[in-house]
Amino acid sequence: MATYNKYQQFAEDLGNKIHDLFGTNDTLKVMLSNTAPNAATHAVRADVTELGAGNGYTSGGEDTQNDGTEASGTLTVTGVDVVWTAAGGTIGPFRYVILYNDTPTVPADPLIGWWDYGSSITLQIGETFTADFGASLFTIA
Repeated sequence: MATYNKYQQFAEDLGNKIHDLFGTNDTLKVMLSNTAPNAATHAVRADVTELGAGNGYTSGGEDTQNDGTEASGTLTVTGVDVVWTAAGGTIGPFRYVILYNDTPTVPADPLIGWWDYGSSITLQIGETFTADFGASLFTIA
C-alpha cells in the first residue's frame, strides 16, 4: 500500500482560502512523477517534475472526481480511483502519484499531497496502474 504524504504549503493554502474542498467546486487531479517530492519547498504543480505525455499518460494527469463532505467536524475528501494503461509504448518510470488542485489560478495548481509507491514502476504496453485511494483521498479533522 502506498504511503500518503502532505505538502507543508497545503496547510497555509487552506488558511488563505486557496482551496474549496467542500462539495465538488474545485477539481483535484493526480499526476505521475519519478522525482521525489519535497514537502517543505514544493508548493505548486510547476515545482514538480511530471512524466512526459504519451503512451496513455496525459500531461496534467487525471481528474479524481472529488467530493468533500463534513461529519462531526471532520472533512472527508473522496475521489474515484484513477487507472492508466500503457498503449503504443511504456509509461514511466514513476514512483509518486501527486495530488493537486487544478482550479485556483493564483497560485496556479497548488499541491496537496502525494503517495509514495516505494520504488519506480514502468508500465509495459497493455499493463495498467491503478491509483487506489481507499475510502478517501484525505481527511481534515
